[in-house]
Amino acid sequence: MIRILTRLILISIVAVFFLACGDDNSQEKLRENELAILDEFISENYPDSVPKTSGLYYIETIKGEGDTILPGDKIQIFYATWTIDSFLVDQSEGYLDGLRYEPMEFVVGTGSVISGLDEAVTFMQLNGKSNLVLPSEVAYSQNGNGIVPGFTTLLMEVEIYKIYPLNPPDEEE
Repeated sequence: MIRILTRLILISIVAVFFLACGDDNSQEKLRENELAILDEFISENYPDSVPKTSGLYYIETIKGEGDTILPGDKIQIFYATWTIDSFLVDQSEGYLDGLRYEPMEFVVGTGSVISGLDEAVTFMQLNGKSNLVLPSEVAYSQNGNGIVPGFTTLLMEVEIYKIYPLNPPDEEE
């Protein structure tokens, strides 16, 4: 109940904010603000991290095993997602409590998840765990998603649970 109430309050604040900030100049200011917050966060938390070409920051915390994930592979992950100001957006059920009830499943490279997550998992392997810093251009862009406002950097913790390769290795006879 508290989670739903918090989301409704956040949505109301975002709606009022966007109604007040409709022009292009405001959009530029929002983007500049996002980049300033992102730069400060990276310098404080991951000073040696270098963004990928897309803008994604990928920080491997536990090395996985086996082959890396490829586009077309179906995978299952456990995850938690926060805004850069520590608002919990979503998680696989029970994940932050150390429980693993239902992993999220998707096919990599199909656009069924935000582009930063789609890209990040292609650097990962089975049982690997990573922290992701996802600027808005690889998250919900300038438009947001109804819960997350536009121009918001996301933080994710992702753990690869299962991989179903598109082209499984040949079985030896």
